[in-house]
Amino acid sequence: MIRLWPRTLAGRLVALALLAVATAQLVVWWVFVDERHWALARLGRERIVEQLVPAVRLLAATRPDEHEAVIRALATPSLVLAIDRQPIVTEEANVRHPLARRLARELGTQPRGVRIELATREGRFAAEEEEDEGKPWRRPRVIAAVSIALPDGRWLNARSVPTAPVPALARPYVAMLAILAVLLVAAVSLGTRRATRPLAGLAEAAERLGRGEPVAPLPETGPEEVRRAVAAFNRMQERLSRFIADRTRLLAALGHDLRTPITSLRLRAELLDDEEAKQRIVETLDEMQRMVESTLAFAREEAQAEPVRETDLAALVEGTVEDLSELGLDVRLVASEPVVARIRSAAVRRALRNLIENAVRYGKRARVGLVREGEEAVVRVDDDGPGIPVDKLEEVFEPFVRLDPSRSTETGGVGLGLAIARGIARAHGGEVSLVNRPEGGLRACLRLPLATSNRPGPARS
Repeated sequence: MIRLWPRTLAGRLVALALLAVATAQLVVWWVFVDERHWALARLGRERIVEQLVPAVRLLAATRPDEHEAVIRALATPSLVLAIDRQPIVTEEANVRHPLARRLARELGTQPRGVRIELATREGRFAAEEEEDEGKPWRRPRVIAAVSIALPDGRWLNARSVPTAPVPALARPYVAMLAILAVLLVAAVSLGTRRATRPLAGLAEAAERLGRGEPVAPLPETGPEEVRRAVAAFNRMQERLSRFIADRTRLLAALGHDLRTPITSLRLRAELLDDEEAKQRIVETLDEMQRMVESTLAFAREEAQAEPVRETDLAALVEGTVEDLSELGLDVRLVASEPVVARIRSAAVRRALRNLIENAVRYGKRARVGLVREGEEAVVRVDDDGPGIPVDKLEEVFEPFVRLDPSRSTETGGVGLGLAIARGIARAHGGEVSLVNRPEGGLRACLRLPLATSNRPGPARS
């Protein structure tokens, strides 16, 4: 049942509406059948008097040996007659029934000679009837059972049976129900489609915003609840854009302003007579300069508005590996699948370069593979280094965090490579993660969402 239940809002509304209509129609049909049955039952009880009074008088006027023939002649599909030595209505208290008293009055006999019992809704005497063509639900139900004492001591037993079976769903009723269902589905589908169209645009805009693409303010249309959700999304997007722009400007200004005091300190250091102290100060200033340059590069990367395009990710990865290999790095492409993703190619190339350079710097070599996992493209960069302690796997993504205690620039950078790579991945709706390989070394995984129409082909960027 859970698998059959529609997943879309329009489908669920249609299903609920159809379920409600079907339930209402079934209740109406059941009430109609029940009322029709008891209307026929009341009519049958009224006709008992009209049929039994002439029957009893005719039996009284004929010889006993002719009674069977009279019974067969008087019996009708709605009235079953039989002459027995015992009454089928055994309770004498039923002689006080109004219909029994009426029969006794019409026949001019004693009230105790007429007994009557009405059937319940389930049909007390239904079990005594034979099934109609083997279908229990069409079994006739007894309306009333009557026992009338005859002058010779025998009893005339009569059972009033409705001739009309319980009505089935007639063709006009089924056709009406089908037309009503079609009209209901059309109306609900049209209404929900118009009401949820803005939600589809909102979902697409949220997906694009999560990938870092520019999104124009959405038109606030549709029902009140949808308009409020769209308005909230527009406000959120505006605040996020303003926050990111302010942070980027602050970072760029801070990196730019640090250049002047660093240059001033470098000039003063040159005037020192102590060569050892001067060398240490200059090395520290050089490291600060590299940090400032990395910060400015990071700010420029955040500020630039490179468009997002569908790109052949396999070609991009292969080109990056070839470029770094030509620069003398021990890097090789070990696996590649044709994958198309919507990315900023320059930004993703930089993130990939950072991961490969880290692998070569700390793990001597890098082996790169591109695979498809579900709705994601995964670039794996493996090295043969010592790995990273499990409790430090997330800490290394923080800006300016390095695990090298010496903080020497000869054994590592300034600590922005992984932070930049993760920032680029998350701007595309992806992620960068690190895991220690069981066979040794570290694996960095760059995950990016696939394009909607993911077809292998030449790069479009």
